[in-house]
Amino acid sequence: MEGLKKKLSKSLAANPDVAILKSDVWQLPLKIYEVSYGRLKRLKMDILMKMLLFAFQETDIRRAAALADMLAVEELFISDLIHKMKSSGLIALGKKGYVLTSKGFDYLEKGIFEEELDDGQAMISFSESHGDYQLVEADGQMEDAALTLFRYAAEGEPDADLIYELLSREMDAAEEDFQLIVSGIKDMTEKEEIHIPCIEFQLYDRKQDLFFSRVWHTGSKLWDETLEKAIEEKELPGWREAMEKAEALQ
Repeated sequence: MEGLKKKLSKSLAANPDVAILKSDVWQLPLKIYEVSYGRLKRLKMDILMKMLLFAFQETDIRRAAALADMLAVEELFISDLIHKMKSSGLIALGKKGYVLTSKGFDYLEKGIFEEELDDGQAMISFSESHGDYQLVEADGQMEDAALTLFRYAAEGEPDADLIYELLSREMDAAEEDFQLIVSGIKDMTEKEEIHIPCIEFQLYDRKQDLFFSRVWHTGSKLWDETLEKAIEEKELPGWREAMEKAEALQ
């Protein structure tokens, strides 16, 4: 960490107008959640399923055997398809026979069918200071227990809607014949809180008479404008006041 700090200091000091007033190293808390989410497989409705739905729409049918005879298809195959449509909420058994639900009418009109798959699992990081959600691996994060936490670290609870948006962007996939879709968030469990070291510099540009901060985020390996802004909003007046007092004492 000390080597990285020296390298960054050298880079900032390359501008002769910029003076480094102070530097520090601290950690930013980052919560890791295990998220369970529903998945759907969306595909074009096949001819046989359309025929069955049309048959239920036009005729009173209670038994798979009647449809098997009508369509010259194996009864077992028809039974399996009826079970799938009933489980998916496309049809329901009424007094006179199977009828289409509103979902069944909608899917028949659109010519699609959605099959529910096993739930998916993902590890999501949540930084309240950034309002940011990312897919992450649960291990391999660098942290140092000796470092203090960021003095303006925000606290909050994750937003399921934003996590759903992230998973939809990252997990939805389209193939030639079907789509894989995230249908919703089932469960969220906080697994751990990790801490990402950050290197802070308080700076003064003599030429522009301007105070500013730079914060290097070791997780993203970039300067972090969000954390810089959080520091500047609260501390810039104090930096100028401290410098003016120091100059007055000289």
